[in-house]
Amino acid sequence: MLKSLDKERDFSMTGNESIVRIDASRLQTLQSRPPFQQYCVELWERRFFIWADARFKALRTTKDYQLWRTWLVLQPLLDVAFYAFLFGFILKTSRGVDNFAGFLILGVVFMRMLVGLMNNGSALIRGSKGMIKTFQFPKATIPLAQTFRALLDNILPAIIAIFMALAMQAFSRLSWTIAAVIPLFLLIHVFGCGLMLITARLTAMVPDSKAVLSFIGRAWFFLSGVMFSIDRFVNHPELHQIMTANPGHIFLTAVRDSVIYATPVSFGSWLALIAWSFGTFLFGLVYFWGAEAKYVRVV
Repeated sequence: MLKSLDKERDFSMTGNESIVRIDASRLQTLQSRPPFQQYCVELWERRFFIWADARFKALRTTKDYQLWRTWLVLQPLLDVAFYAFLFGFILKTSRGVDNFAGFLILGVVFMRMLVGLMNNGSALIRGSKGMIKTFQFPKATIPLAQTFRALLDNILPAIIAIFMALAMQAFSRLSWTIAAVIPLFLLIHVFGCGLMLITARLTAMVPDSKAVLSFIGRAWFFLSGVMFSIDRFVNHPELHQIMTANPGHIFLTAVRDSVIYATPVSFGSWLALIAWSFGTFLFGLVYFWGAEAKYVRVV
């Protein structure tokens, strides 16, 4: 497993008197952990590999189906139809919500992105054991490549969701504010990458945590105001404040305001989303880097 040596070694070639001298002074152990600044430099040096890996794997899951392009559209539509029937028709959560269909479509599609990014970290390290045990490289390239793959996968569902949400109100509120979806879409993936880095290390060290994370993901999805308006709890100030502070809800509110309500995202919301996104990413990267030397032993 060790790749580093303190001096050169001589290796005799069988049946040949020549000697090959190998300088092993630059080789490193697979269990090494460089300083954080150097670690970030090594990640940057591998940016082309990260992007190439993401592009190669993007949409591969759906391509396993014969009509994979159709399922890219049908999958989110089926989910929206089910939730619309359950929450809108049976539980009547649509009351008081303007353009509930558009409200629901955007909520389901964009919240699925966040939960999906978090869940993608589960077993990510153990699933890459072949590469981890063979090569010396910053292991954060694995969740980073997975994040870019998810970003590419999510472009089409996001476009379809926006188009359908606007179509539900006959494009009557089409406004310049829709341009805010682009930075919001990118921030969602920065935030999600931070979550993935955290869950990747957590599930690598404690495999049983996957069950807990699965529950947390479902709870987060349903408690972020995907199928109902958080304003129904306005008469319970403490509960309302907790639910509106949820970053998932802040993201959904910003997307809905920009697309179907033609309302600019407030400066305070931008600050909150930027802080959540880059703060979570930085924390996740440091947390993931902290176990860099251990990943080769747990896979």
